Amino acid sequence: MVGSSLLADITREVGYKRADELYRAIGSGKISVELIVEKVHERLRQGDAAEEAASAADELMRAGRVRERAVTTAGRYGISVDGVGTDVMVRIAKCCRPVPGDDICGYVSLGRGITIHRTDCANVAVLRKDPNRFTAVAWSGDPDASFRVELQVDGWDRHRLLEDLSRSLAEAGINIVEALVTTNDPMIRNRFVVEVPDISTLDAAIARLRQIDAVFDARRVTPDAKPDLLLDDDGEAASVN
Repeated sequence: MVGSSLLADITREVGYKRADELYRAIGSGKISVELIVEKVHERLRQGDAAEEAASAADELMRAGRVRERAVTTAGRYGISVDGVGTDVMVRIAKCCRPVPGDDICGYVSLGRGITIHRTDCANVAVLRKDPNRFTAVAWSGDPDASFRVELQVDGWDRHRLLEDLSRSLAEAGINIVEALVTTNDPMIRNRFVVEVPDISTLDAAIARLRQIDAVFDARRVTPDAKPDLLLDDDGEAASVN
């Protein structure tokens, strides 16, 4: 938080002009650490439902887009935040779309809660330049929400292949949110955005897809941001005009 606009706002709110004055007041006992921590938590809990930057999946699915819940409590996602618990507002990063079972980290988005990334997300490597804005997070308990991921299924084009793919996902208990099919005879590529409860369900569904006749590859897609992309305050790739 040192040097952040969030801390500067809190410093002014409690009656000081500069951070060093606030530190001296804390050190002398004129103001309590607990008060400052609570004010930080209040701002994180408020969250911000502003839309995130578009991911590769969003660009693919230009028609019939469905808005995702941008922000909700950590508890609803089955996530605990170190030192805060489950009441803080969080959002799931669209750039890497983590699901329960993935290794995750939390990036403090000032005034917008905490953005949850996969630890192997390319954006995280860029954001590590400001390590003080990361906080420890972990999956805990059963989430009261589903998680969107992107799947790619490649195969040889044949009659009723899409029907078989859709049925396989439905039988696995997975809901298809968006789909895009492109053909390059004799091959076909299917992109799906689906909702899953956890990584084990996702892995099982991918295994089922690979067993379908004419399918030669099925995999989870995790779009990687290029290191030179601009990132917004949420740790998402920002569009550049």
